[in-house]
Order: sequence, then structure tokens, then C-alpha cells
Amino acid sequence: MSNMELEVKVLDIKEEVFRKKIESIGAELIEETNQYLYTYDLPTIYGRFVDILVQLNELESDIKFETAKEKLRLLFFELDNLIYDREDEIKKLVGYSKLEELIDKENLLEVINKAEIKEFMKQFRNNNKKWIRVRQTNNKVTIAVKHILAPNNTNLQQMMENEIEVSSINQANSILEALGFSYKSYQEKRRVSYKLKEHEIDIDTWPGIPTYFEVEGKDEKDLVEFLDILGYKLEDTVSCTADQVYEIYGKSMFDKRVLSFDDYNSES
Repeated sequence: MSNMELEVKVLDIKEEVFRKKIESIGAELIEETNQYLYTYDLPTIYGRFVDILVQLNELESDIKFETAKEKLRLLFFELDNLIYDREDEIKKLVGYSKLEELIDKENLLEVINKAEIKEFMKQFRNNNKKWIRVRQTNNKVTIAVKHILAPNNTNLQQMMENEIEVSSINQANSILEALGFSYKSYQEKRRVSYKLKEHEIDIDTWPGIPTYFEVEGKDEKDLVEFLDILGYKLEDTVSCTADQVYEIYGKSMFDKRVLSFDDYNSES
């Protein structure tokens, strides 16, 4: 399943007060869950580029060449979203404002084999705006690839997510380990979900930071109208990931490989 998320968060809420408030205007409780999450980094951008370049240069068959070219298209799409603010540099380097524009050009191989292109790609290691997440919510387990896209014409963070359901968290981790991944971090959180006027409201509690809620919308207008129903304005929100919320409070989600309620409470 693939979808585009446009979501905002309202930080530092009193959970019980907020729950009573939204229930009074008709919000229906969906579920209360404990969630267990593993995150994995994708292979480095540079490493993937080198591998694709080798495949393109071998030219063993049309099928292999077209497959490698499609891999490069996806990699350049990812990189264009990561360095969206460096279009002038990209244009000077390859003649186009986006790397993805190279893909269907006749001189593709000539350009990407240039020493300056290879040197340029060496700077890109792990993409902190794209990662794999395994999540268990009650008996439901999913593997998702999360990708933060370049800013659009709003101040709202745009997230692309591709998700599949698997039978167990052990199976999910086994599949990823078989593919050569090793989990980066394990995290826990509590989530209370409501539904109101076709929108979902998720109240999230993570170890060591105040509770917040988040809502999604199909566009900025949709979010503004729904926030108004809840008694908030867009200016009251932040549009960011959970690890960025920790940074707002002067903390890091990744100080340790394990982020659990038990471990955090034992240090308090």
C-alpha cells in the first residue's frame, strides 16, 4: 500500500482533558494500543549508485540495462528530494536542475561516468529522510518505507509511505535481516486513536517527552478546517517527525539503541 501523508502535530497536551474535549464534539474511540517499532537504514546512496553504475556499464542485456536504469531513476528521485535546495549546483554539474531529468537522455552513461559525478556522489551516505520501519500494533505488524519529500509550497512536511502487512514482528525482522539489514533502533510508544468527520486523531505518548496529538489531511485547506473543529489553528502545530519532536525538547530519540518506557522510567 502506498500513500502520501500530510500531517501536523499539536505538542504538549493533557491527554485526559483533550480526550474529553473531542469526545464531547462526537469523536469516536477507535483503539488504544502499545506500539513496538524497529527502524532500519537503507543502504547508502553512494553505495547504491556505484552498484547501479557497474550494472549499467556491463550492458549484458537490454532487460538488465533497463532494470538498472529504473533503479537509477528511483535513486535520483530520492536524491533530488534530499538536495532540493541545490538546483544551481546540480545544473552546473549535469546541465539540468534535477538529476532525474538525466535518465532518458541519450548521453546518460557518458554523464554519470564522469569523474566529477562520481566524486559528487561520494558525499551521500545514509539518507536520514528515508528509512524502513517495522511496527507492531496489537496483533497487526507492518513493514513500511518512510520517505520525507522536498518541501512543497506550504510549511507542511510531506511524507510518502509504502507499507505491507506481515504475519509477525519476527517474520518482518527476519526478512529484513535476510536482505542484509540490521535494525538501528527499537522504540516503544502508546497511541490512542479517534475518528471524527472522516479524520483520524492519534494521541501519541513517547518515553520522556510530553504527549501530543497528530492529524492528517488531504491538503492544507483540509487540515485548517479540521483543526478549527478541534479548536486549534495551523499556527499551533508543528509538521515534523517524532525524532524532530524530541529535538524540540532538547533530546535525541537515538541516544540509545533502545527507547522504552521501562528503561526511561528507571533513569528518572
